[in-house]
Amino acid sequence: MRPEQLDEYHEIVHYGLIAGEGPGLSQIREELALLPLSSEEAREIAELDAGALYEIVHNEDMQDYILIEDPTQALDRWWWHLGKLHTGTYPAELLPEYLQVIYQQQEPASVRMRA
Repeated sequence: MRPEQLDEYHEIVHYGLIAGEGPGLSQIREELALLPLSSEEAREIAELDAGALYEIVHNEDMQDYILIEDPTQALDRWWWHLGKLHTGTYPAELLPEYLQVIYQQQEPASVRMRA
């Protein structure tokens, strides 16, 4: 049975983040990280992660509440450190390989806003 969190994550990535919104993104992504997933579900999460990262890095209209850091969470749990990703200060080597390429090729929204 497909986890409901996967559908929620899909909605946030495809509809919320585009508008700069994403309530619950970090919590839902954390729940997904703890679930046993099929290879198809893991592949879907990887695709959604790529879309989420793209929006977090590029969207200049991201709401401040999404970018609030949670210092109690491990740095390798990137979904708790969206502010660092948005500003380009997150250590790229802590991202999964499939996200490192996307992250390293992007100019953070905060840099574009200053230009």
